[in-house]
Amino acid sequence: MHTALYEITVQVVPVLMIALFLDTRIALARTARSARSERLQTAVFLFLCVGAFVVSLLIVADVLVRGRVTDALVISALIGCIGLMAAKAWTRLTAAPKRDAQ
Repeated sequence: MHTALYEITVQVVPVLMIALFLDTRIALARTARSARSERLQTAVFLFLCVGAFVVSLLIVADVLVRGRVTDALVISALIGCIGLMAAKAWTRLTAAPKRDAQ
């Protein structure tokens, strides 16, 4: 049985979650709407990562049977996770740099 997708997911998802939650460079939200958007994006990211991780772990442990549905679930969750991380990176790249008050 080919489980490479799931084995890689079990290894990659924790790294993605660490990158999200341990990053100290997160800029403060300027408005309540952007703060709400940031929290929603983080919640979606967390849900996708945990879902992909749990399904992958169950398949690697031979508790769940691999199939098209599980393949699609894990692949779409990984795409979503990487997309959300790219959106965060893009936001940081396009944000105006803070100037020191003199």
